Amino acid sequence: MIPDNRVLDLSFSLLWPGQRTGAVQLCPQAAADLDTDKLIQFISLDKRSKDVVQGVFSLLCQDCETVNYRLDIIDDLLHFPALIESLYELMPEIGTLRFYVSHSRMEEENVLLEVVWRLRELEYYVKCIQILNRGLKNTRDIIKSEGLKKLALLIDTIEKNPVFVKLIKELPELLKRINNLKSITIGVNLNAGLIPCEATLISINDKRFTDAPLWAGLFDSGGYHGIARLHSAGDYGYENPLMIPLFEDIAHILQRIARPLARSLKKFISINSRLLIKLQQDFLFYLGAVHIIKTFHEYGLPMIRPTVLEKEKRESSVKDLYNINLAIHMYRDNKDDSASSIVKNDFLQDESGRIIILTGPNRGGKTTFLQAVGLAQILMQVGLYVPAKEAIMSISDNIFTHYPAKEELEKGTGRFGEEAQRLHSIFNSATRFSLILLNESLSSTSIGESLYLAQDIVRVLRMLGTRVIYTTHLHELAAMIDTINKDTKGESWVMSMVALVEKIHEQTPDLTDKTLLHTIKPTFKIVAGPPMGHSFAIELASKFGISRDQLISKLKARGQVLPED
Repeated sequence: MIPDNRVLDLSFSLLWPGQRTGAVQLCPQAAADLDTDKLIQFISLDKRSKDVVQGVFSLLCQDCETVNYRLDIIDDLLHFPALIESLYELMPEIGTLRFYVSHSRMEEENVLLEVVWRLRELEYYVKCIQILNRGLKNTRDIIKSEGLKKLALLIDTIEKNPVFVKLIKELPELLKRINNLKSITIGVNLNAGLIPCEATLISINDKRFTDAPLWAGLFDSGGYHGIARLHSAGDYGYENPLMIPLFEDIAHILQRIARPLARSLKKFISINSRLLIKLQQDFLFYLGAVHIIKTFHEYGLPMIRPTVLEKEKRESSVKDLYNINLAIHMYRDNKDDSASSIVKNDFLQDESGRIIILTGPNRGGKTTFLQAVGLAQILMQVGLYVPAKEAIMSISDNIFTHYPAKEELEKGTGRFGEEAQRLHSIFNSATRFSLILLNESLSSTSIGESLYLAQDIVRVLRMLGTRVIYTTHLHELAAMIDTINKDTKGESWVMSMVALVEKIHEQTPDLTDKTLLHTIKPTFKIVAGPPMGHSFAIELASKFGISRDQLISKLKARGQVLPED
């Protein structure tokens, strides 16, 4: 007879193909800058699920094997809806199983409670195994993922195990013996003053007592009826002394009933529910993964399995990439045309250009694109589909971000000091296999100083050989790319990308002035190309009615500025 705990490998996981190695903690600052909480919240089915998803997102896989192990499981789940349905059915049952397991050792001196908790644990253990078996039985020979194949083998082995077979046979009778304990009949003697003075137990019954119904004489409900109100144990804050020994007698009798049950349960001591409870976390992650993929497919947005490359490749090639956080926001707004309005971009980083200097107008989509790249990288490295039509992506050893810093007065460093410290921290940790996302870095000092420092940073990044996206209004920096590539040795070529705009003619916002203005409209398309030379601040100012001429006109109209000669 093979005990179940020898059959079950308690280290088995649907998240890790082997030992939990080869993962790195995602930089907390990157998680905050990229707003991963919004994505995690959307994937999570409930609070327990959120804790699980958050834990998975905190660790970036460092090997293709682990990422593909998870992606294979997602592929199988998407192909077999019945298996997904069985997992949804399984979740509340495992939750109840977890409850009984967590309480089963709390009252070790009380044989009755110990027996009841253990019996309930075994009852829900059997339910869980049977649900999994039903979900897997029609897919055992056609599932492709290593993880689900191992799970199917484990469930099959459990069901064929002699201990489990014996449990299936004997459990109904064992449960019946405690399920039939519904009530106790007590006999009470009265004294001459009709005051209860003595009491004894008369019988243990398989039906519950109820209040005395008005129609008690007309119908037999199959239960026991009292002749007065049915009182609850919590109704009163005092105890009748007579009840104390009576309750002790009840406890002793129930304990005697429990002892043979306890002896019967010893033969099932080898059955261990811990693996199922542990696997619940994995199931919750995959249910969330399938949920977001199906949601966006139905919404009209692609999510695709990425082709995963080793980190040594330092490449990314993505078609129709979109910002998944933006998609979540649009989806929740329930706009009919919101999915079609989300702009998608192609993205390439390889030996022809690993450092991207991204310029363009304010509100032109640079930060949205930067976040889209970072979130896609995280999704791939936790083993999920990415928001794109096609994706070939290298693993990174970590993701580092540098967003505009808020001035922290108590530190006395100022905004530039905060930015400098964060850049210093990045260069203390980044390697040639990292992904670095710089958003308007060094914008807190003068333009001249910013340009001077930015050149040096880009040159060092080229020497490091890492992948970088640097969004900036320093068009002069993008214009210096050829010089930087020529004068600085390194494996990461620098290239320019721009956020495209469309020039339009529109009437001034000031209704008293019917002048047509030359202005621009962001397209949110990001393409390779030389910098445009400016950020269209003047045009944008005109659009919002704050150009120099517009402001002077307003002040004149209010009599706040002297008319010009």
